Amino acid sequence: MAQWLPYLQFATALAAECSQYAVTQFRLHPAQRKRDGSLVTATDLAVDRLISTRLNAAFPEHAVLSEEQTTRYDAGAAFTWVIDPIDGTTNFARGVPVWGVSVALLHHGQPVVGVIDFPLVQEQFTAMAGAGAWRSGEPIRTYDGDEIGDEQLLMKCTRTDRLLQINTKLKTRICGSAAYHLCKVADGTALAGIEATPKVWDFAAAWLIIVEAGGVITSWQQAPIFPLPPVSQEYGAEPTPVFAAANSAIMREFVAGITPRTP
Repeated sequence: MAQWLPYLQFATALAAECSQYAVTQFRLHPAQRKRDGSLVTATDLAVDRLISTRLNAAFPEHAVLSEEQTTRYDAGAAFTWVIDPIDGTTNFARGVPVWGVSVALLHHGQPVVGVIDFPLVQEQFTAMAGAGAWRSGEPIRTYDGDEIGDEQLLMKCTRTDRLLQINTKLKTRICGSAAYHLCKVADGTALAGIEATPKVWDFAAAWLIIVEAGGVITSWQQAPIFPLPPVSQEYGAEPTPVFAAANSAIMREFVAGITPRTP
């Protein structure tokens, strides 16, 4: 575990630096639509460049997989940083304070470090493989019960109801950030979470945070998401629906109530 600590410290400082810069740009830049239909602001691009510059200087032999620059995973690289410069771009552009900077480190396709900094809600989530997960320096765990009740929360994205029919007692919350939704499962605020159309940079850090907090996160087919396949792939086009839950018992009950909607 100690071998990952310097990387965690680096990622934590980097995410904090970038999030504080983003705070100075909050509400200043309108979002533009990219060719894939997603949104981007000048701050997304600036933070992406800043992160890449810092990483290339500190770890020139490491690969970078980023929403705004290199979207192809290089399976030949032992270490790959997975970056989302602003998770929650629509929130950022429209003045909603739930957004953050996400930085993950993969070792042979497996997350070993995850950091997500949400500066305006003053929450920073971190995790290190085999060592646990933390919110603003305090250890976190997922909810430890095994029953779903109507006093519990489900975090989901806006596209979830278009694609899935969900039969659950859980009360829904939509906050506009995939990473934040998943982190709220990790810290026990929510019992489960669904992201219907995320890309790998949306959940790479959050995946480790959930796992290290005791939770479960899988694909729609209930298959493992990591390690990434040992072949180079383009990750900019195809989303990977993810399901998160506090534990395996909750996941089984939750998924049993979900069916795909007919197109």
